[in-house]
Amino acid sequence: MHVFRLVGRVVLRHRYLILLYVGMLACFGFLMASSVGSPSEGYESSSPTVAVIDRDDSELSRAIAGLVRDGGEEVEPPDTPYALQDAAAKDLASYVLVIPEGYGEALVAAARDGAEMPVLETVTSYRETSAILMDERVGAYAQQLFALLAEAGASVEEAVAWAGEARQARTEVDLIQTEATGLPTGYLVFMQFSTYALFGGVGILVASGLRSLGRDQAARQRLLVAPLGTASWGAQVVLACLAVAVFVWAALGALGILWCRGELAGVDGALVLLAQLPLLALSIVGAAFGYLLWELGSSGDVIHAAGNISSMVLSFLGGTWVQQASMGAAVAAVGRLTPVWWVVSALGCVYAAPGPSEALLAEVATACGLVLLFALAIAAAGAAVGRARGRG
Repeated sequence: MHVFRLVGRVVLRHRYLILLYVGMLACFGFLMASSVGSPSEGYESSSPTVAVIDRDDSELSRAIAGLVRDGGEEVEPPDTPYALQDAAAKDLASYVLVIPEGYGEALVAAARDGAEMPVLETVTSYRETSAILMDERVGAYAQQLFALLAEAGASVEEAVAWAGEARQARTEVDLIQTEATGLPTGYLVFMQFSTYALFGGVGILVASGLRSLGRDQAARQRLLVAPLGTASWGAQVVLACLAVAVFVWAALGALGILWCRGELAGVDGALVLLAQLPLLALSIVGAAFGYLLWELGSSGDVIHAAGNISSMVLSFLGGTWVQQASMGAAVAAVGRLTPVWWVVSALGCVYAAPGPSEALLAEVATACGLVLLFALAIAAAGAAVGRARGRG
């Protein structure tokens, strides 16, 4: 185990890299996790400020305007272009609805003729969720009126009455309290942002350590004194790379648990362990990436550039910065070709689960297996490059 211990010592000499890629990136993860806040104990209803300009004054337009007024706090700006722009720009109204003249007749005509329904003019402040929800409600209500006129053959009065009855319908919901709680959101965010350090940080540490091994005069003399076979040399280098990966993974895991210890107090420990398994697999991919960079003979600048750029790209495509569900089809298709995608997907499954189960274990194991295949492919490419350079 001579080479294994020697590589470990050389890697530990890069204390500034460990401080940068473990300590500072952990602080960045803490910062991002803190931004999500903590869950509130109760629920408080939030209503948007709304402005309604009804230029049609038909029965249908009055029904739509009434929906908006009932669901928000109304302000009354003048019906001028400047006043409406001012209301939206200065957040005097977070939701502005303008019903154009002739809208009611156009809606009835489109429903009878099978044409597309006319469009309402709206301005929505995307800084307030309540305004976005109001816009969704208005769109759904207008579509409901259109469907009643088109499919049910209802008159205007009947459509408004039936839609009003549907608005009054309520569903009884009971809240069931459970002793077990899932992973806190802050801990999930921290783990997602630790993917940068687990891939790029581990890769840079491994590549820099192995590169220093060949340049360190004392280390080279020790290797010459104790010659090793190719198989033994390769096995000990692999073990050293894995040791670096496990060290960084364990350090980030410990920091995350210490930081979120209050929120994790009531969480099943098996969920925390399951969440850590995909991250361990990703750190092994990072070690394989560092091994490939070393076999390519990369310089120090290239190692740092490749590690940081690849980490930024993979963390974006994997869903760290943007939720996977919000990605376009093309970006999601590319993201599935990266290991970080499957790590974030597994973390999402653990986060959504109320407790450990066989199905959850199968999902996490599948994701870990896919991630480890990336590590195997990258390590095989590094070994092939090393053999090719050795023959040359």
